Amino acid sequence: MARTRNRSGTAQEINTIQSVERAIKILEYLCHGPTSLSELSRELGLHKSTAFGLLQTLVKHNYVHQETKTGRYRLGYRVLALGGAFLEHCDLREIASPYLQQLVDEHGETVHLVIMDDGQVVYVDKIDSPQSIRMVSRIGRRLPAHCTGVGKAILAYLPEEKVRAIVKKRGLPRFTANTITTWEELSAELARIREEGVSYDREEIEEGLRCVAAPLIGYGQYPVGAISVSGPASRMTEEKMSRIAGSLKKVAGEISQQMGAGMELNGNVHI
Repeated sequence: MARTRNRSGTAQEINTIQSVERAIKILEYLCHGPTSLSELSRELGLHKSTAFGLLQTLVKHNYVHQETKTGRYRLGYRVLALGGAFLEHCDLREIASPYLQQLVDEHGETVHLVIMDDGQVVYVDKIDSPQSIRMVSRIGRRLPAHCTGVGKAILAYLPEEKVRAIVKKRGLPRFTANTITTWEELSAELARIREEGVSYDREEIEEGLRCVAAPLIGYGQYPVGAISVSGPASRMTEEKMSRIAGSLKKVAGEISQQMGAGMELNGNVHI
C-alpha cells in the first residue's frame, strides 16, 4: 500500500499490485545495461524464482530480451515502442521551432528538422536562409541516411544491428565522388560522429552543398531526429562549419533535454 496526497493536501492510500511494482523495478534496473538473473535478484532483493518468473513474462511480451550466448537480460524493443507512443504526443516540431529560427538568425543558412522513417530521413520542418542563393528543399522530402548529415547523425546513435539492417535494405548508393559506399567507411564515420557529437555532409549527396547536423536524443537515449544547417559550399567553409557545430550541439542538447534525453524510467536525469 502506497501513500500520496490529493489536491487538498490530505494523505490518501493507493492500492498497488506488488508484482507490477517488481516488474517496473526490473525494467528500471535494466536501463543500466544487461544483467544476470543472480545479480538482478540480489540487487532488487527478490527471490530468484520470483525474479525469473517476472523476467520470463517480460520476455514473452518483448519488454525484455534474453541474450542467447550469455543468458543475461536486457531491455527489449517493446520498450522502444512505448517510447515511440510517447513521442507521438510530444510535438518535436513545436519544441524545435524557436531553436531553428535561432540558428537561421545566427548563421544565415537554411535549417532543417528531420526524423527517420523506414531507414530514410524525412524533412518535417525547415526555415529558409534569407540569402538569395540557398539550398532548395521541401518538407516531406525523403533522402538516404548514409550520405546526409542528418541521416548520419541519427545512424550514429542507433544500435549497430539496426544500422546494419538499414544498410542491408537501402544499400550505400553513390551520389557524388564524396559519398560513403562501404560499411567500413560508414562505421568509422559513425564512430567519429559519436565522439564529436556532430555530423558533416561535405558534398556527399549533392555537389556544391554542405551541411552540419546534430542528433536529437529522446527518452531512453534513442535518437528521435536531427537538425542541420545547410548551405552552398562557397559559403560553408571549414571555418564556418566549425562555428556552426558549436552552436548546433548546444541547441541540439537543449531540444534533447525537452524530449526526455537522459531520463530513466524512474525519472532520474543523467545528462
